[in-house]
Amino acid sequence: MTPASPPPPAPAPPPGPARTGLALGLIGAGLGIIALLVWLAYRTPPPVLAPADPVQAIATELVRKLNADLPRDLGDGLVLERMDVEGRNIIMTMRSRGMTLAEAARDPALFAQVKLDEQARLLSLCRNADFALVLDEGVVITRRFLDRENQRFFDVSVAAADCASNP
Repeated sequence: MTPASPPPPAPAPPPGPARTGLALGLIGAGLGIIALLVWLAYRTPPPVLAPADPVQAIATELVRKLNADLPRDLGDGLVLERMDVEGRNIIMTMRSRGMTLAEAARDPALFAQVKLDEQARLLSLCRNADFALVLDEGVVITRRFLDRENQRFFDVSVAAADCASNP
């Protein structure tokens, strides 16, 4: 006996009005969505970007160069660890290797004198050409003094006005 062959496939029904209408509806909906997206893209204003601050870029480059030589021992147990740019501020992080904030608090007169001396020493940056350039453009230079336990002793700062009043 010979095996029976499968019956021939039934012919596909011709596209009817329901299938054609569905296909046209989907195409129309797709075109409508595309038109809506194009309209929204032209209607939406471009984002407003803050202009680049050329002074901050100069300060950042100056700090990048100076950080290449850090940390640097300044003597008397003081180390200039790093410099950072925060907006229009250059922060110089100074660390005391020997003293803590609690120890410094025992002699407030000496501590106050150290702060005055450091403020005076910071004014010497007014005569440094690189720092004078950024100071003249509104950058503030701050020395931040930390103890060996990362507690802040004090900050001293210099701005262009300080340089003008102390030539």
